[in-house]
Parts: sequence; C-alpha cells; structure tokens
Amino acid sequence: MISKRAVSGRYKTIVASLGIALIAAGTANANPQPRVFNQIDVRGNERFRDQDVIVSSGLQTGILLGQEDLVAAVEALEYTGEFEDIVITSEDDTLIITVDETPTYTGGLTFGLGYDTNNGVFGVAGLSIDDAFGTAAQLRGNLFFADEVQTLRFQIRSEDFWSEGTRGGVRASYGNYEYDNTTFQFETAKVEPYVVFDAWDRGAFELRYTFARSDIKNVDAAASPIIQGEAGALNNSGVGFSFATGSSFFDAERPPLDGWSLRFDQDFTGLGGDTELSFSRLSLAARKQLSANGFAIRTRIEMGAVVGLGSDAPRASERVSLGGARLRGFERGTIAPRDVCLGCGAGGADQTTLLGGNYYAVARTDVLIPIFPSRPEFETFAFFDIGSAWNVDTTTAPSGTLDDGKDWRRAFGIGASFDTQLGKFEAYYALDSDGNAFDEVQEFGLTFRTQF
Repeated sequence: MISKRAVSGRYKTIVASLGIALIAAGTANANPQPRVFNQIDVRGNERFRDQDVIVSSGLQTGILLGQEDLVAAVEALEYTGEFEDIVITSEDDTLIITVDETPTYTGGLTFGLGYDTNNGVFGVAGLSIDDAFGTAAQLRGNLFFADEVQTLRFQIRSEDFWSEGTRGGVRASYGNYEYDNTTFQFETAKVEPYVVFDAWDRGAFELRYTFARSDIKNVDAAASPIIQGEAGALNNSGVGFSFATGSSFFDAERPPLDGWSLRFDQDFTGLGGDTELSFSRLSLAARKQLSANGFAIRTRIEMGAVVGLGSDAPRASERVSLGGARLRGFERGTIAPRDVCLGCGAGGADQTTLLGGNYYAVARTDVLIPIFPSRPEFETFAFFDIGSAWNVDTTTAPSGTLDDGKDWRRAFGIGASFDTQLGKFEAYYALDSDGNAFDEVQEFGLTFRTQF
C-alpha cells in the first residue's frame, strides 16, 4: 500500500494531469478552472465494480469539480489500500479514473512445536502466500529448528513461470547439521531453478539447474583421517532431472486408500565448481487395502547412489546413513560405513567414526491392524524394516578398519498413531533389531507435532 507521503510526492505529476482535465479552454499556461463532467469512466480495475470505485472517490457527474476535489479523490482511493496508483485525466466531458490495483495475497503463517526421538524438541514455522507479487505465483517457506538441526527452505512456483502454460519455479535452502553422534559439523546451501512438464498424461518430468555449497567444519581431533581429509568448503553446480508417476496421475477410479507412486531423481555436478559427482535415487511407495474393515499393507522402498566421476569422490556430507525414521529399530545415522579403531579411544575404549555410504537401500513395510475400526483417527500397525548403507570411495587410509560392507540390518515391531485436537502422536516399539556389533539400537521411537 502506498503511504500518504508517497501519494503526496506524486501530486505534482497527478496535478499536472488534473490541470489538463480541468482546462476548459485557453493555453496550457491558463489556471485550471472547475468543470462539469457528464460521465466518469473507471479503467484498470478488475476486482471492483466501476461504481464502487466512483463512490469511494467521492466524485460525481453534473457538478463543478475543482482541482482540490480531484486531489481529495486520489487521497480517498489511496486510503482504501486497494490501489497502488491512481491517475485522473479527461477526454472531452468524460472524467477518467485509471487505477492500478494492489496485488491480492492469500495464505499466512503457521507455527508448530514437537518432539521426536531423532531431533528432540523442535519448532517449525511455515509461510504460505498465493498470488505473490501480483502474479499467479505461490511462495512457500519452512523453518525447522532443533538443537542439532536447523534448516530454512523457500520456494516460489508458478503455472506460467518460464512462459504461459509452463510450470516451474526456484527453490532455495540452507541447512546446518551438528549431530551428537558424528565427529563434524556441516552446512549446506542450495539454489535451484526448475521447470516441470507433463509426461504422457501419466506423470511429471522436471528439469533443474543446481548451485550448491557445502562446508564440513569443526572436525573432532579424534575423527577418522577420512573425515579429516574431507574438511573444508566446496562449491558445485550442475543439472538434474526427476520423473514421477503413480496411480493418482491416471486412475481416478482407484479408491483413495489404494495407490502407488514411483519417482526417479538424477543429478550431476561438474558444470562448474570443485567436484564431479552423480546422485541417483529411486523410490516406490504403495498401499493396498486388504479388507473392508481396515486391514491394509503399505510399503516404501528406496535406493540410491552417490559416486564420483573421474578422480573425484563424494564427501561425508553427501554420503548416506540410515536409522531413526529411515530404518526403525536403530539410532538415527548409525547404520553406515565406519572407521573402527579398537582401543584408540580414551582409556583404551574403541573409537568409531561414522562415514556414511556411497550406496544405500531400505524397505519399510507396515501392516495396518484395525484394533479400533470405529476410530479411524487411531491407527495401529506391525512393521518390518530392512536396509543397509555401504561402500566408501576414498584413497585415505582409515585409523583402524574400514567397515563398509553391505550388511543388511533388520527390525520388526509394533506401532500406533493417534490424531488429536492437540496434534498427532506416533510411536513404535522394536521387538527385535538384527544389526552388527557397533550398531546402536533404538527400541522406542516417538514423534509428536502440533500446529497453531
């Protein structure tokens, strides 16, 4: 909305137009004289009726209107807060009010608090604006903050981003990660313009360009030489694509509780920057109703690889680890290759450094068991998870033994989720976890989140 001061600053320009509107005869140097107009024409308005604009201006036909009346009309229209610019001119006996409406914004701010066994207490703030900047663009933002993780993400997207009918936008993100079970801190920042195309009426295809910066710092002095050698900041840019499809794209008759989705992501760095890498990820999610009273099965399978091109290799900030919500029954981030040095720690204890893996695969499956079929907000399930992360591409010798084999970890247990007016609770208990000697087991997992 333009302030009074801003409107007053425009008076010289507007009054020049008003003077022309009021001159009935004579030279351009004549003092504007009051005039009578037989018609008032409103231009540039889309959200409001012409008559509403005229009434708000206070102008009328059939009476003498002087310069002070037109200035007052500009002020009155500006005071509504609905117009960025107001200019009044004339053609013969018609007074013309030309307005430029302020953009309309819908959306708002949301806030949330919660707790989970991976991050502890956390807070969330979300921003949502539709029709941002007076266009059809949508602006979305999300801030997540916990003791070990802080992330900030923004995205602007539009159905006519690059050209009419072409969907696209720009994503930007920042993350700071300092987990208590790792020996380093790392930061990431990314800017990513993208464009999306419909793919054969059965999915969507995305093309993107990515500029990213990652920084591994504050490395513990006792950390593996592999991590020590990977410390520092790197810049990279590259291109990538994604393809997504699923039952919701083309099978409108399928019951909403049944369905599947498939997504493949591929990114390459090396157009500029410090390393040439390939990132690949394939994920499949499916749900099938087994009976009318609520028995169902749902599963998510995910696998991926990050590998170097040429002589380059991924760093710890790019390699993958599992655990927590990604592989239930184990502590977050502990299912990964590691450097194991027996007796190297304080007092002769074993020293292990989590490194992350170049490759990973995980499957998480739930069997939904309707203990309370009349309470759909209360969901109970039995779960079975299996997964592994393996291989570290490095030329640096470990301090002990490099444990990076493809050893599958498994866990099964029971869980429940409950939607309440306060928020959503979800918990699981792992009845058995089958891992390796240095894996950290997490028998109980809890997540709670409320939004206001």
